[in-house]
Amino acid sequence: METLFSTKSMHHVTEANINFYAAPFVHPKRIMPEHDFIYVLQGEWKIGQNDEQFELKKDSLLILTGGNTHFGVSPCRPGTKTMYFHVSRNKGETLLPTAESPTSDHIYVDTLINAANHKGIKKIFAEIINEKLSGNQRKADLYFELLLCELAENDRYSEGVGIATKLKNIIHSNPEKFFSNKELAEMTNVSVKTAETKFKSVQGKTIHQYMLEFKIKEAISYFDIFPEISIKEIAYNLGFYDEYHFSKQFKKIIGISPSNYKKQQL
Repeated sequence: METLFSTKSMHHVTEANINFYAAPFVHPKRIMPEHDFIYVLQGEWKIGQNDEQFELKKDSLLILTGGNTHFGVSPCRPGTKTMYFHVSRNKGETLLPTAESPTSDHIYVDTLINAANHKGIKKIFAEIINEKLSGNQRKADLYFELLLCELAENDRYSEGVGIATKLKNIIHSNPEKFFSNKELAEMTNVSVKTAETKFKSVQGKTIHQYMLEFKIKEAISYFDIFPEISIKEIAYNLGFYDEYHFSKQFKKIIGISPSNYKKQQL
């Protein structure tokens, strides 16, 4: 999911602070009129919004959109430290399942962002907290507008090769495993919907279809390089349930059974 932010008028930071949770703490269930931004400095936390759940860890930035149901899924880990602020929700700002192309009047920002490799996001987030706590409301508001620009830039990169490349690298590095979309999303610190949508926009196919085709290509390499290897061994090496499951998928993609493919190669 993504949040639509309007760029027609300024937003106002209404509350900001840094929280340290020495003991486990559950995020309150509520529907706020403002947007709630949470940045995890250390620790782990699981928070939900409507029908989605997000696993936060260090350098996760979660945007809980105003007007939606926010709730704690499980307590944070003891010692978790976060920065947060609430900011006004302008007219027309809403939570959307998929992003359209941004215009001069609005931008889209992903609900969960991994800011580990984008230090500018963390720095600006901290400036918002500092200025708000110091009573510099206008500077806090201006820093928020700058943060939106940074987040939109980061999200545009993620829409391209960023997330798709990370997912591909995980799949290629673990040919013996079948990953669920949920597992892959958690490993790249994005929501399942974001992982699925952005991967397909780049690759032109679903994550599962890409994974199957990759494994079948690996199987063909096995057949070509090691003609003596059995079909059962290949199925096991590539994480299929059994030989039947592997043969069924092989024939579906290649057009012939693996046994017939071996015969042709011989």
